[in-house]
Amino acid sequence: MTSNKFGIPLREQIRQNQLRSTYLLAIFPVIILMLTFLGTLLGFAFSESKQPLDETLRFMTTVGPFIILGTILWSIFGYYNGHRMILGFSGAKPIKKADNPALFRAVENAAIAAGLPKTPDIYIIPDNSLNAFATGTKPERSMVAISQGLLDRLEKSEMEAVMAHEVGHILNRDIKVMLISVAIIGAIQLVGQILLRSGYSSRSNSNSKGNILPLIGFLLLTVGVFISTLTRLAISREREYLADATSARITSNPRALASALRKIAADSRIEKLDGQSSISALCIADPSAQGQANNLNSIKHHLDTDKEAKTSLLSRLLASHPPIHDRIKKLERY
Repeated sequence: MTSNKFGIPLREQIRQNQLRSTYLLAIFPVIILMLTFLGTLLGFAFSESKQPLDETLRFMTTVGPFIILGTILWSIFGYYNGHRMILGFSGAKPIKKADNPALFRAVENAAIAAGLPKTPDIYIIPDNSLNAFATGTKPERSMVAISQGLLDRLEKSEMEAVMAHEVGHILNRDIKVMLISVAIIGAIQLVGQILLRSGYSSRSNSNSKGNILPLIGFLLLTVGVFISTLTRLAISREREYLADATSARITSNPRALASALRKIAADSRIEKLDGQSSISALCIADPSAQGQANNLNSIKHHLDTDKEAKTSLLSRLLASHPPIHDRIKKLERY
């Protein structure tokens, strides 16, 4: 088992990442169940019910399963259709080998070196900024998308390193984990909206159920989405380090990816993805305006020093990517 200067053997990193991701994703059904129970209990406690706990348990055995089932069903739908929505939101268009033979060779070589059963489908994002992402449900059904700006402005070795990074996400199976987390967050938001809006139609109804459903919806949209988003962001940060290490192993040229990350940090923003935080977490660098500002600040103040970036705990928790200067330093020490 080969080790690397990112800390521990690559296979062990993959195993730990998969176990950690599985554990994090396992809490989603628990979150939904707990928030449904809490919303129901509060609703009955502030109503005229004399036995709020008994009423809550009764509600949980009748209406509760439908709330959980609805969330699960929409999550499954989102999982199997999520890659289409992600590609659609980004404006990415599929290309053929004749359109860009060099890009196809880079992706094919990375896929062969990684041992993937199939070369990912390739898409171009019509944007002059520098960014890329991978998506899909499994290696046999995977896609990589690269911006036109990245194609135009990176050297051959840098582009190969970026494509190896994206292939790394596919190899490490974290595209599946991210797609599941995005689908579940979308499902929680949808079910929360439905339950919250149900309160408007039942305001004239004085029964307790008319008050409970909007309260459950409110908790799902606030606490549920917040906790789920923090979980997804934690997964996203972990996976970037692993994909960087995988790119270094595939290409045997970690400095090429480090060089590419410097260029990407200077112009990573893709305006079309503004407000699409779930898709932003898939990209090699945060494509939001704030993300680009953070990357530039990271490069300017911390890349050539041993100082750690002074960021608040909340900022670190809400970041979709690890500090780009930290990623570059790790690659240069590989």
